[in-house]
Amino acid sequence: FSSADAEVYRLGSEVFHREAHCVTCHQANGQGMVNIYPPLVNSPWVTGSPERLIRLTLHGLWGPITVNGTTYDPTKGVPPMTAFKAILKDEEIAAVLTFVRNTWGNQAAVVTPAQVKAQREATKDVQMFLKPEDLLKETPLEN
Repeated sequence: FSSADAEVYRLGSEVFHREAHCVTCHQANGQGMVNIYPPLVNSPWVTGSPERLIRLTLHGLWGPITVNGTTYDPTKGVPPMTAFKAILKDEEIAAVLTFVRNTWGNQAAVVTPAQVKAQREATKDVQMFLKPEDLLKETPLEN
């Protein structure tokens, strides 16, 4: 990391650990909670397409999602992921996504505020939680 990237990572860690933000569900170790909240560790949802990750962070996510072979299903009481578009600025979303993409052994490219801004603009008409299957049609999971 450059010193600028290190500052982004620091801000991302701070955002991740805020009350009622990412850590609440995905836990400090990124492992989530068994059968309720999916892990962020070793997940192509996290380390794959930055556009897909940005969109689900902006708009939240609701629907069955399979991560590392486990399906997290709302019909079994799994709550939706919070939409952060009205809560976090582009810089904060970029930072927290950079943090989760590069923590717990994850390694992926830095997310920039410009990428977040572009996705925010491209999806500005979205008013509901995104569904995993719709996101996968637009950006299939990488192997």
